[in-house]
Amino acid sequence: MNELLIKSVQEVNEAVTALRLSNEKKDGESKQTVEKIQTALDAYEVKNQELVKTLQEKTNQIKDIEEKLISLTSASNYSSQNPKLQQEVKAYEDFLAKGFVETEKKYLRTDSAISGGVFVPEVQVAGIIKNITEISNLRPFAKLRTMSAKTESMLVRTGSVVAYMTGEGQSSIDTQPAYGDLRLEAKKMTAQGSISYELLQDSSTDLVNEMILEVAEQFAYLEGAQFVNGSGAGNNMPGFMQNPDIGFINSGDASLITFDSLIKITGEIKTGYNPIYAFNRKTLAALRLLKQDGRYIWESGNLGVDVPSNINGVSYALLPDMPDIGAGTFPIIFGDFKNFLIGDRKALTVVRDETTLADLGLVKYIFHRRVGCVVEKPESFKKIKISA
Repeated sequence: MNELLIKSVQEVNEAVTALRLSNEKKDGESKQTVEKIQTALDAYEVKNQELVKTLQEKTNQIKDIEEKLISLTSASNYSSQNPKLQQEVKAYEDFLAKGFVETEKKYLRTDSAISGGVFVPEVQVAGIIKNITEISNLRPFAKLRTMSAKTESMLVRTGSVVAYMTGEGQSSIDTQPAYGDLRLEAKKMTAQGSISYELLQDSSTDLVNEMILEVAEQFAYLEGAQFVNGSGAGNNMPGFMQNPDIGFINSGDASLITFDSLIKITGEIKTGYNPIYAFNRKTLAALRLLKQDGRYIWESGNLGVDVPSNINGVSYALLPDMPDIGAGTFPIIFGDFKNFLIGDRKALTVVRDETTLADLGLVKYIFHRRVGCVVEKPESFKKIKISA
């Protein structure tokens, strides 16, 4: 076939040459026409040569495959112990089934370290993802004081002069006030942690600052728990829920809170105080579920309308450390927290210890904070007990 193509091209060339000779004396227009034909034929000749070359390469490939087939089918060469020959047989079988295809692709990619993934660096986003730590934050509602000593003593009037009516010529009764002592003692909160020298030097995050933030959060969590439920014994603060002088009323139900008790307790605090309710979020949810005549009592945060964050016209504070509703528990307290005193003796202090664990290559950080609390006027508080 190749010889026929070559022969036809030669005949065309000879015809064009004869035509050119016979028209040499013709005008320039005929000459231009002949030149265009010659250019087209030259291009055709180039394509023809490329086709001949491609056909020859395919012929050589088929010849190589036939020779390999003869070699592979020879009993002396084919062996299960020759993995290279097995691969070649498999490739030949694929060729017979599918023709010329790529059986293996080589390219750089990001999901394989050895194939280029090492060139794609992992970027660490600034900041640390943290869950919320629920804190009983009483500081916005309480009375705050900076302490000048470990213990501060305050005089408390426990009894007053009694005034009474007397008639003409009647003798008076001698009375006098009584006083007691109220002590505010700073308790110490402590936390510590260690960081290796290598991590301090190589970390992309300021680990010391991060540890300080963590400790500050945990100190806030601890002091909130102590303000609410501290026993006052040993190293514990005297929390208001454990104060024996704070009275209570029953809810009216052995296992549930009632809205009647929320209203009733407002009459238990003397006029002149500014009390609020305090409870946890679960108790708040239970209050919102209270119904009367099939309708929720809680409307827009209140018995009335458009008074948010109030119950019966009184605001409330969410303290996560307050007890859940349950038989015999005290899930709600009503009181004037300006009569709950919080004393700060020392703010957060940090001690960097590079010697104690130096043989292990560690730096120890010790954190302290000293704070105390006390109920100044127990009469300004009242609790609700879940009881019939």
